[in-house]
Amino acid sequence: LFGRLVYLMIFDAAHYQKLAKDLHERERKIKAARGEIVDRNGVVLATNRTVCTISVIHNQIKDPEQVIAVLCQELGEEEENIRKKVEKISSIERIRTNVEKTTGDAIREYALAGVKVDEDYKRYYPCGSLASKVLGFTGGDNQGIIGLEVKYDEILKGEPGKILTVTDARGVEIDGTGERRKEPVAGNTLRTSLDVNIQKYVQQAALKVMEEKQAERVSILLMNPRNGEIYACVNVPEFDLNDPFTLNTEETAADGKKKQDLLNQMWRNPCLNDTYEPGSTFKIITMAAGLEEGVVSTEDRFFCPGYK
Repeated sequence: LFGRLVYLMIFDAAHYQKLAKDLHERERKIKAARGEIVDRNGVVLATNRTVCTISVIHNQIKDPEQVIAVLCQELGEEEENIRKKVEKISSIERIRTNVEKTTGDAIREYALAGVKVDEDYKRYYPCGSLASKVLGFTGGDNQGIIGLEVKYDEILKGEPGKILTVTDARGVEIDGTGERRKEPVAGNTLRTSLDVNIQKYVQQAALKVMEEKQAERVSILLMNPRNGEIYACVNVPEFDLNDPFTLNTEETAADGKKKQDLLNQMWRNPCLNDTYEPGSTFKIITMAAGLEEGVVSTEDRFFCPGYK
C-alpha cells in the first residue's frame, strides 16, 4: 500500500492533478473577432459589432425566480421558455446569443449568481445591400454562409478563446479563485479587388436599366481585362446583408421549404452560377477566323436579321 501511494502521489501526480483540474473547471468559450472585408482602397465592407451572450449555470443559481423574472423582463421572452432553460440541470445553458450590448450591461448590473454575460461579436455590413451576393453573410455562430464569407472562412474566422472558472464538486463557483482567460485571436483582414465607388455607380445603372426594361433582374460584371481584377459585381435586386433572411420579393409570407427555395434564389449570384451565350462578343473570333482563312475580306458586307 505504501509503495502504491508513493507511485500515485509522486510519479503519477501530474496525471491526477490534470484530471482534478478538468473536473473542477467550467469552460465558457469566447468568440474571436472575425476579420474585416475591405475593398481595394481599404473601405470596410464587413466588420463586427459587440454583442453579448447570456448563459446560466444551474448549480450556481441562488434565486431562480429572480433570475427568471429579470431575464424575462430584459430579454422580452416568454416565462415558459426562460424557466425551462434556467431549471435545466446542465453544466452551462445558453439563454440567448447576439444580445445588444446595452441589454447585456443591464443584466450584468443585477449581479445575479449563476448568470453569465460574455461579450461576443456579430457581423455588421456598413454598406447594407452593396455587393450582397459577392460578400455573403454569416450565421449565428459567425460561420460563413455564402459568398466570400464562406469561401475565405478559414482566413476570416480567427481562433476562439475561453474563460475558465474553478468550482467545487457540486459545480458551484469557488469565491476568491477568480477566472483564467485564454484570449481569442482575431481573424485576418480580406482585401478584395472591388471598388466601392464603382460598385455603387454600377448598381445605380443596373437599377435604372431594370426599371426601364421592366426586367426581373440585371447583372453587371466590370473587369480589368489586363489582369482579371473584378472592380464591380452587381446583381439587382440585391438583399440586405444585415437582415439576410428577409425576402426581397413580394412573397414575404412564404414559409418552410418554399421560403428556403426563395432565399436560395435570392442569395444566388447569377454572375458566377448561371451560364449564358457569349452573343456578339464571339463575332470578333468568327471575323478573325474568316480573315485568317481568306474566306472573307475587309470589303465584304453581311446582314444578320437577328437569328443567323
